[in-house]
Formats: sequence, C-alpha cells, structure tokens
Amino acid sequence: MGAMKCSKPTTAPCQEACPAGIDVPRYIRHIRDGHFEKALAVIRERIPFPFVCGYACVHPCEAKCARIQFDEAIAIRMLKRVAAEKGGRKPAKIAKRPPTGKKIAVIGSGPCGLTAAHYLNVLGHRVTVYEALHLPGGMLRYGIPEYRLPENIVDREIGLIRDSGVEMIAGTPVSSAEALKEKGYDAVLVATGAWKPTRMGIPGEDSPNIIDGLSFLKQVNEGKSPAIGRKVIVVGGGNTAVDASRAAIRLGAEVVQIYRRTFSEMPANSEEVIEAVEEGVRVEYLTTPASIGQGRVTCIRMRLGDADASGRRAPIPIAGSEYRLGFDTLIAAIGQSADAASVNLEGRKDGTVCAEQGSLATLKRGIFAGGDAVMGPSTIIEAIAQGRLACVSMDRFLGGAGVIPETLSEEMMMEPPETVPRGAERPESRKIALKRRRATFDLVERAYPGKAAAAEASRCLCCDLRDFDVVVNDLICKDCGYCREVCGFDIFKQSEDFNPSGYKPAVAVNTDQCVGCLRCLYICPDFAITIRERKS
Repeated sequence: MGAMKCSKPTTAPCQEACPAGIDVPRYIRHIRDGHFEKALAVIRERIPFPFVCGYACVHPCEAKCARIQFDEAIAIRMLKRVAAEKGGRKPAKIAKRPPTGKKIAVIGSGPCGLTAAHYLNVLGHRVTVYEALHLPGGMLRYGIPEYRLPENIVDREIGLIRDSGVEMIAGTPVSSAEALKEKGYDAVLVATGAWKPTRMGIPGEDSPNIIDGLSFLKQVNEGKSPAIGRKVIVVGGGNTAVDASRAAIRLGAEVVQIYRRTFSEMPANSEEVIEAVEEGVRVEYLTTPASIGQGRVTCIRMRLGDADASGRRAPIPIAGSEYRLGFDTLIAAIGQSADAASVNLEGRKDGTVCAEQGSLATLKRGIFAGGDAVMGPSTIIEAIAQGRLACVSMDRFLGGAGVIPETLSEEMMMEPPETVPRGAERPESRKIALKRRRATFDLVERAYPGKAAAAEASRCLCCDLRDFDVVVNDLICKDCGYCREVCGFDIFKQSEDFNPSGYKPAVAVNTDQCVGCLRCLYICPDFAITIRERKS
C-alpha cells in the first residue's frame, strides 16, 4: 500500500453544485473588485435569468461552499442579485449566430422553455414560444409571490429574451406537440411544467372551501385577492405550501400549516420556513389530515419510523391521537405533477413525459421535452439547466454542433487573492420591517450595498485557483475516523485493505476538493495526514 493522490480540476465545489454550471468564483472575484458589469456578464454566460436567480434561487451552491469548513458559506445567491442590480441596464449579450432557416416551437414559457428559446435563438434558429396563460413566465410569474420575486423583475428578464428575437404567443394552449410539427416546425420542445395538483386522498377534500396551492398562488399573483376568510389551514411542507401560508398571512388570515414530518425533513427552503414563522404562521409538525367535514379538518399525530424511498424517515400515524382544527379555507399544497397527456405524448405513471435523460428526446422524432414536464416539480436552476440541455440536443438534431457560446468576460487571475481570516461571518440579511411584511406583498429582502457585497466577496476562498495534495500515511493510520467526521467534502474513505498493524487506514480520494482548512490535520491523533498546496 502507499500514499494516494489525485489531480486538481478547474471546477470549484460551488460551480460543480450549480445545475447550470455558473462560474461562481469568477463572478465573485469581479464583485470583490467592484466590477459589477463583468460579474453580471459571467452569470449571463450560463443563464438568461440572473435577476430571477438572484432573488429566488434555492442556491444549492451555498451548501457546497468551501467556506463552511471555516465559518459560513458565501452569500452566493445574494451576490448574484447584487451583480444583476448593479451590473448596468444594458447587460452583455452573447453574439447571435447567422440564421439557420430552422423553425422551433416551444410549448411553455417557464424557466426551462424560455432558457431553451433564448439559446436556440442565439444559435440562429427561429423560435416561437406558446404559453397557455395570458402572460409568459410560467411558475416564475404565477407560482412565486411578489414578496420573493417581483413581477417587474420577471417582466424585465422575459423582455430581454423577447427583444433578442424570440417570438412569444400567450393565451394559446397547445394540446398536441405533433400538431405543431405538422404546421412546419422543424423541432418542438415541450416545457409545460408540473401544474396538476396532487390530491390528499381523504374524505371531504372536494368541499367548496378547499383550494390547491398553485391555484391559490396564481390568483394572488394575478392580483385577485381571493376571499379566504379569517382562519386558513395549509397542508404541506414544500415551497408552494410555505408561499401559500405567507401569502394568506398577508391577506389578513390566521394561518396554521400542518406537515407530516419535522422541520429538518421539510423540502421547503429552511430560510423561507423561518421567515414564515416570523410572520405569524403556526407550523404543526408531525401532523397529517385524516378527513374534512363542515369547516373542520380531523388531524392525526405522526411519529417517524425508518427511512422510506425518499431517504427520509417515514411518518407513521399514532393511534388515538386525532384532534380537530377549524378553518374557513384549506389550501392543499402537498405536491403537483406533470401531465404528458395534455400535449398528446407518452408519459410515465407520475405524468412526466417519457424522454431520454441525456438528450431529452421523446419517442416522437423531432419532439423534445424538459424541465418539470420530465423531472416533476423541481427548482428554477434545475429547469434552467434542462433548458440548456434541450437547446444543445435540439441544435444537434437540426444539424448544428450543439455548442452554446459562453465567454462574455475574460479574467487574467492566476493566483488566488488574499481572503479574510477564518471566523469572518457574512453580513446579516436585510429585510423590511416585520409589521410591514405581514400586511403587504412588497419585496421582503433587501440587497447588500456595494461595499458590503465587496466585503462578502472577499471571503471567497477561490477554490478554482487552489491545488492541494492530501496524503495519508497508511502505515501509521489507525482509522479513528476523525478525518471523515470533520471533512465536509468526502475526501477521506476507509481502505478495503488492512495495514501491518491490523487497521483499515483512511485513504484520501477526491483531493481536488480540498480547500486547505487543515481540520483533518489538526484532529488526526496519529499525525498521519500531510497537506501541501501545489504551486503552478
């Protein structure tokens, strides 16, 4: 046996975690230097929605930020918002290719459909987007309340795509993707989302004072202020449920949200849940509805058992724990599904369109599908990534190279800049007053000022510019496991072989992810770990 190493790639953990592959360290360095236009250009290399993602992305990048090994993750989403807001009214654009003469139809104007339309247009294709609702935007416009994502922001981002040459036809449902092919389109993308509500499957759920979460949010976002009464119960633990709860609070209701697991299992963004509770939403965990009748829902308490197919502990009803809650309106937000049949395509049992994972091609030649229509309910950034993949596949199908041009901002950085010392926390989130939050749909979160953004950017470790050697001396390692416990990047694993002392020693793998925090070195009781930074 001997020491094991592997080489350093150019991708930082945050960029690797981003479904759309945004070069996070590069745009953060531009913000650090006060070059917001360049930062915005880097973001726009990979996504056409920098504002939307700056306001409403679930930021999986932050969960993988190397700074967590020292203190707190970089506020990557907020820095994206700052770049979008301060990057200028006329952002850099990818140069369009010459016209190809090919015509493409996109069904659905959510983040997947519009992303694909944008990049297909850049590649020279003539693109028309069909939207069933009266305005384009899909879930961006109708599924996310104004206090998180203002309508004017959605309008601005969509306006840039339209101005670049993409035709958008709203208020026009399409019931057959094949029919569009027959009308002369060379390829069709189905990006119809996942709008079909999941039923609770309990007696009484068809009562007139029950509404599904997306229908409720759609009414709210259209400015209709639905009459929901004084007492509202929201069922569910996802982002739609939390948004429905917070919207109901703003309409003057007392809100109880019931969820069958605990806070740690909630699929909703934890920050949103915390803000909902701050605003007055009462969350009843380990609770599920059993039946509904005469303005009351009978609930039953749950306990968590073993992990189920989702990887979370399964909720199990507790016998004899039933209790009742009264309501004027009950909002059911336990999930939604796609509906392949709505566009006359073959679907799976869950309603998603049957499409190849690598190409998004359906069983019908020239018809592709992506986003929630294929994945089921997902996130904005995942839908954008699907839109990019659809663009690449469709361009290849039409005879192109399937390569999206991406360079909008060059960088000559060769050495990582000096970062602030460990223990430096990111600035506190700035929000409007709580009293105002409860009574208005005004945007809750405020952006960092320019200087605060630059200071936060200076916390970035620039992992893409660092290269470390991690070596474990397998002859003296006694496999205490401490290195695996303190490392957040899965660099250490247990060897399958015994060393001469009878232990299965630790082995360093994925050493390209090492950020040099030295926590493993400090905690190793056998002094078996060596870490060196390689210099290029």
